[in-house]
Amino acid sequence: MLQFKTIGLLALIMMLLLSFTAFSQSNHHQNGYFHPDSLTLVTVTGTVIVDSTMLHPVYFLDEDGDGVIDYHLNFGPYWYQPDSSNATRPNNGDVVTITGGMHDENAGDYAVIVVYEINGEFWREPYEPFWTGMGGHGRFGGHNGENCYGFAFGWMHDSLRTVSLSGTALVDTTFIFAKYFLDEDGDGTPDYFLNFGPPWYEPESGATRPQDGEQISVVGGLIDSMAFPMVVVYEINGLAWRDSSQIGPHLGGGWMHRDMDRSRKVHAPFDPEDWMEVRPGWHQNMGHHGMMIPDSIFCQMLELFPQNIPNTENQHVFAGYEIGVFFPDGQNAMWQGGNCGGHMNFANQVEFHLHYNDIQVQGFHMNENTIQVKYWDDQTNSWVEVSDAVVDPSTNTVTFSSSEVSNFVVLTAEEVTGIENESAVLAIDGFVLKQNYPNPFNPGTTIEFTLQNNAHVMLNIYNVLGQKIQTLLDGPMTAGVHAVQFDASSLPSGIYFYELNVEGKSQVKMMNLMK
Repeated sequence: MLQFKTIGLLALIMMLLLSFTAFSQSNHHQNGYFHPDSLTLVTVTGTVIVDSTMLHPVYFLDEDGDGVIDYHLNFGPYWYQPDSSNATRPNNGDVVTITGGMHDENAGDYAVIVVYEINGEFWREPYEPFWTGMGGHGRFGGHNGENCYGFAFGWMHDSLRTVSLSGTALVDTTFIFAKYFLDEDGDGTPDYFLNFGPPWYEPESGATRPQDGEQISVVGGLIDSMAFPMVVVYEINGLAWRDSSQIGPHLGGGWMHRDMDRSRKVHAPFDPEDWMEVRPGWHQNMGHHGMMIPDSIFCQMLELFPQNIPNTENQHVFAGYEIGVFFPDGQNAMWQGGNCGGHMNFANQVEFHLHYNDIQVQGFHMNENTIQVKYWDDQTNSWVEVSDAVVDPSTNTVTFSSSEVSNFVVLTAEEVTGIENESAVLAIDGFVLKQNYPNPFNPGTTIEFTLQNNAHVMLNIYNVLGQKIQTLLDGPMTAGVHAVQFDASSLPSGIYFYELNVEGKSQVKMMNLMK
């Protein structure tokens, strides 16, 4: 009897250990979705402790040399390896210096540090606009705030080659915007990076981004000249994701020739409403940093996270752009001066067309009447306002012309102070929209509002670009307090806006989904 009891106890222990191992495998490399803004930048030195009892190693750091763990080191998924440095994961007993983002909440008994650098070598970029990383001739993948390299990548020698692939989706969920990969041969490591565009992009076909471990088939444009092959997704599981004709052979950029006889527009790869137009005659009597300008240049325009734009402290930036100008030898002309960002003087005016969204303006609490365009002046190391920019609130566009083209351009505005008194808001608009709770949330949250009178109500959910993704309410409601449940199980982590529209008036607030 004792023998059977012992066997049963051992079996129970093994089941618990297997359960814990499975849980650890699925969670130790991610610890949920981190929003980079929620992390505190730290640099610590200590001895690495590696737990190799799991299927994949788990890393810790002993900072004070007492043999006791002080931090849990998050290097990302077990298969992650940077392709822009020679950094490697440490061995047990190694003494290392880690720079990373520390999370306020602990994983078990230890504070979590998401690793950005190890021993001075780059490991990962928390704000990397990965959807613009198309390879090619530029200095892609710079670590913002240190070497100030840009993300513009130049041109591709050939147009994208269309491929059809099948395999298992692998999702890196370290940060709030997940990255997607494809394991084609079933060995548990990525074979391709799947570029679905910006995190806020959603197709009209109803196609969705895959879940980790899901079996999928994709059709897309292959870029195999990179250290890690990338597929720009056109179709997933038979549903359209993106019209490949909108990407173009050069992924948003274009050549400007000395003898061109008509103007040419260059669009941001994933937003046709953001563009710059270069006119004939741009080349005449033109020089740059004492160098002769070649017969042709390649121009490119990228929209980045505002956090990827350097030197934006104390600037209320809600949209940011990088302009790349490349010589035929592949050098980015903007970086010839060696400063953090540069500029290039054209012989005539280059026209710029940028756009924004009403939902963005309200969600970020921006005063639309104060929108400004600024460019980075590498001579004075300061942001300079474009004084003659035209802001058109009816079309949500900002236009300006300049012969001096800067590497970085931003849209800024003053924040609205607003009316804090709920009774005053109720008297003015006839309704009050409250902050959702909990916030951040996963995956459900409550949206509460108060109506002064009976009214027709619409409650809509938008992504960070102000694109409507769901309608929660559309119909008559009685006066009083109402609470609506919002389930975001099918949505990726990120910033979302919710808008309450009552009899033609609307209020917008921001919420944060963190899975």
